[in-house]
Amino acid sequence: MKSNMKKFLSICSLLLLIVVLTVKCKKSGNDEVIPQVDEPKPLVTFDYTIPNPVKYQEVQFTATPTNYKSLLWQFGDDSTSVEISPKHVYRFPGTYRVILTIRNGQGYSATKEINLKIVDPNFDPTKYGENYMVTVGGKFSVNLEAGAGPDSNEGSKKLVDQDINTKFLQAGFDGTQKCTFELNTPQVVGAYTLTSGNDAADRDPRYWILQGSLDGIQYTDLHTVTSCPWENTNEGASRKQTKLFHFDNYIAYKFYRLYIKSNRGSRVFQLGEWTINKKQP
Repeated sequence: MKSNMKKFLSICSLLLLIVVLTVKCKKSGNDEVIPQVDEPKPLVTFDYTIPNPVKYQEVQFTATPTNYKSLLWQFGDDSTSVEISPKHVYRFPGTYRVILTIRNGQGYSATKEINLKIVDPNFDPTKYGENYMVTVGGKFSVNLEAGAGPDSNEGSKKLVDQDINTKFLQAGFDGTQKCTFELNTPQVVGAYTLTSGNDAADRDPRYWILQGSLDGIQYTDLHTVTSCPWENTNEGASRKQTKLFHFDNYIAYKFYRLYIKSNRGSRVFQLGEWTINKKQP
């Protein structure tokens, strides 16, 4: 009797399971699939103005986005904004990559980007300020010296003696020449000058890097030149000629280093004069 009852209950359970699965399958098969409607694709553009030329670092951006739910400005100086038309103030002159990105509710995006140049209208590339080697003072050294020593007629001290008629000459040049000036007081340098030697153009520096350091150990590249700025002639106006170089720098370094990596091919290196300067008078 018990055995028959167990068989009966097992059969009932099986039938119930079949009924439940059948109902689910029918219900699932009747579900209506509602297609998702695509939102309009986002579109964006923007413009900018400098409302006040005196405040040339203050820029007004104006965006015209459509079909969007969110937006993000990236101003190129680690600053951002989610305003539609923000006003942004840059701390320093320079070139900044400005990017505006918008997105709709489905994740589609549109982007507009420009390279924005922030330029001081009073900047004159033909002028430079005080020579800190003279006004501040400090210690000058080189890693490769003239054979007769720093005080000789063509020793390293001639490179910073404020006389373009003298020069520093180092034989056995191998592309590792480093000339370092440690200022008595750290200064923000934004310009420097180099003066060519009096003869043999193949001794002129061709590839160099100006570097700055806070501690004399870790150096930062500030300005790089990869082609010789003087004419390749041993006589005439290219000899004892001073060239001026500007660069962007807003840090007061205590050490400035001229790293000469190559000249025009000679095994001898020469340079008449080096100054490090304030950017403008």
